Amino acid sequence: MLRTIVIDDERLSREVICNYLKTYCSDIEIVAIASSVKTAYKAINKHHPDFIFLDIEMADGKGFDLIMMLENIDFRVIFVTAYSEYAVKAFRFSAVDYLLKPVKIDELISAVEKIKSLNEQIPGMGALSELMKNLSKESTLTRTLVIPHLKGFDVLKISEIIMCVADGYCTNFFVTGDRKYTSSKNLKHFDEMLEELNIIRVHHSYLVNFNHVLSYSRQGEILLAEGHKAYLGDSYKNYFIKKFGGK
Repeated sequence: MLRTIVIDDERLSREVICNYLKTYCSDIEIVAIASSVKTAYKAINKHHPDFIFLDIEMADGKGFDLIMMLENIDFRVIFVTAYSEYAVKAFRFSAVDYLLKPVKIDELISAVEKIKSLNEQIPGMGALSELMKNLSKESTLTRTLVIPHLKGFDVLKISEIIMCVADGYCTNFFVTGDRKYTSSKNLKHFDEMLEELNIIRVHHSYLVNFNHVLSYSRQGEILLAEGHKAYLGDSYKNYFIKKFGGK
């Protein structure tokens, strides 16, 4: 049985999460409930949970303040947020679990199931640090992307991604410097995240970074940096040509 702490300064939000857990996730034990950064800090050090539900905005500080106060992150974090779509993208880019308020039953269940399957893979400060960077005003959300895989995660610079290629239920990333990374997420997952960042789908199996496109042939072959090639599907051709101002 996994042990959790629910941290939120809104009473109704705490009750909703607790009731959902008791009703739909009976194998999760709620060892403590906290309504502030201060009480949450004490509860975590006392109970050493497997994971926590952490509200972003609380009366005495932010959830990130709590994270920075802790010397050792040996648990997973599910953030609970009412943030805008921009901020939600930051969570996705950082491969950090989150629930959007008002919390929905199916999304909570899905997040808990993910915690169970990845319980031995603690992200530590790495993924959380990337999240805080992506949420900062200085970031444009185009600097880094966290690539989750079975052993943990890798952090890639968006500008260095040449192309993404579908590989069954996984995705291969080809990056400058003759590097290759494989994610356990499928291509559709990254397509939805990267479409506004100049990395778009050109084929059902390919995403390409326009900044690394060198040439295109009428036969449908796209030549990319460092000798990589992708292929242009008929249904994506008009948009691809238009993107380059072609006719």
